[in-house]
Amino acid sequence: MALLFKLMILYSVFSNTDSLRVLVYSPAYAASHTNFMARLADTLTEAGHNVTFFTPIIDESRKDQFGVKLTKDVLILEQDEQVKRNPVTIDNDMKYFWTTDVTSANGHKVMGTLHKQAIFTCENVFKHQELIDELRSRNYDIGLAEPLMTCGLALFRHIGIEKVMLTTSCTNYDILLPATGEPEDTSYNPSMNSQVTDVMSFWQRLENYDLYHVMIPTFETIFDDEANVYRKYLGESFPDWRDLIPDASLHFTNSIPFLDFPRPSIQKTIEIGGIAVDIESIPPVNEEFSNILDKRPMNMLISFGSLARSTEMPIIFKENLLRVFQSEPNCTFIWKYESDDVAFANDVENVIFVKWMPQTAILKDNRLTAFLTHGGLGSTNEAAFLGKPSVMFPIFADQSRNSNMLGRQEMSIVLHKSDLGNFQKIRDAFHEILHNEKYHLNARKVADMVRNQPAKPRDIFVKHVEFVGRFGPLHHMTPYSLKMPFYQRYHYDIFIFKFLTNYFIPVVFLLCVTKLIFSKFQLKKIK
Repeated sequence: MALLFKLMILYSVFSNTDSLRVLVYSPAYAASHTNFMARLADTLTEAGHNVTFFTPIIDESRKDQFGVKLTKDVLILEQDEQVKRNPVTIDNDMKYFWTTDVTSANGHKVMGTLHKQAIFTCENVFKHQELIDELRSRNYDIGLAEPLMTCGLALFRHIGIEKVMLTTSCTNYDILLPATGEPEDTSYNPSMNSQVTDVMSFWQRLENYDLYHVMIPTFETIFDDEANVYRKYLGESFPDWRDLIPDASLHFTNSIPFLDFPRPSIQKTIEIGGIAVDIESIPPVNEEFSNILDKRPMNMLISFGSLARSTEMPIIFKENLLRVFQSEPNCTFIWKYESDDVAFANDVENVIFVKWMPQTAILKDNRLTAFLTHGGLGSTNEAAFLGKPSVMFPIFADQSRNSNMLGRQEMSIVLHKSDLGNFQKIRDAFHEILHNEKYHLNARKVADMVRNQPAKPRDIFVKHVEFVGRFGPLHHMTPYSLKMPFYQRYHYDIFIFKFLTNYFIPVVFLLCVTKLIFSKFQLKKIK
């Protein structure tokens, strides 16, 4: 027994020696982003590393939605008085997106709220010198931050964290392609906010191209304004985002390589899509929801996520959904609805409104027949891993891209949000998804595929973090293209050279020779 005790002490010493000190920077402003970062933090904690989850509060309504379960070291930075007097929340904007698409004409407006939040948060972080000193004193090995804002990267550099990794809760943000040296090709790769698939008409390619090139300067403005804030505290010579982003050793994206649209990438981009879906740890539904699922032969879960509130949906959309529910009397519709004001549905017996539900537990339950979702990447990955056929109504941001990703697998029916105003169209979609076995077979096939990927997202993530902890920072993996002038990077100088040597100079030479011969011929004729 004494020997066993000594071995346990030795194991504890060596395991602590090998563990990494990790700082996860995760501002509280949107549940899907926070949950993704929380899952990464808990995954590293579970692997035996010492993780700090640092969360500056951006949106007070998300103050308690940190998502961490295993990570106990949680540092919270409360809002300062200026932000509390002038609260900024995306909830005020979401009603607008029920009836308006994100396009190249208005794409810059989508980021307005985030722009304000980024500035307020960055100011709040760097004015708290005691907090910064405390973080520096902990001597972190690794820093993880989502580059939807860049203040976290500046914080890492300031407190001396050299081994930095980007963590994107969506697919690759448009701005990160040129910023990290990723190939850009909008001819077949849908941009993040685009409503197209990889097969596009001329006009769709034009819109995809324009929307991508609208979002680049939009993000650049946000990042530049953040840089102005932290440089106010750290000096004008402090690096800005153009140095901090490409300096990261790796970039984790919430993309499933066997499901996402194929695209070229660099070695620093590591796909860990589905890491937030921990199937083994999903508990069964509680008694309340079990009783609901037992009411009828079929069940359909309806959720538009945490941002697009069903209460703000145009009334004609709600009325059409209720009519569709009535057309399927053998199905119970469980609708996530944010209000108790549901008198408009008094005559509909097969709908149940809930303000909260254990979404993954319900999706995992075999009694659930189908899922209606807005196409947030969290819900999209859950539908894929848990094999549930879906009707998808994307509202904004990356939701169209995510929905089309499942639509091309023929496990989902993707409709435009305006189709909620077309009773016949949504009735047909609901009938298909509930009764056509094709969607159920394809959903199970997709679930079997993503669950049996050659490498598990959790293992990929942990091993890469530990690799950087041991061998990083990996500055040599940054593409040299970022240092090249645009005319070299895109071969414009070569194109010009080729044109001159292959066409222009030979043609000019031929013309000169012809003119000379013609001149001599004319001279001979005159003589």
